[in-house]
Amino acid sequence: MKTIEIDSLEKITSLDLSYVIFFWREYDPNSVLIAYAELIKREYPISGNFFDKMTEFRKINLL
Repeated sequence: MKTIEIDSLEKITSLDLSYVIFFWREYDPNSVLIAYAELIKREYPISGNFFDKMTEFRKINLL
């Protein structure tokens, strides 16, 4: 599984962070949560599909 390090967040574009949400199965759950929190912090526009992916992630990971 891929991971995101908090130290590298400033180097990751918002678009790349959104890919973590859309392809959440490829990442460890903590990395998905880090990406989501960072996108919210950046006020990245959240679409319906984005919410659907986070809902799917939460159901699987019981978060």
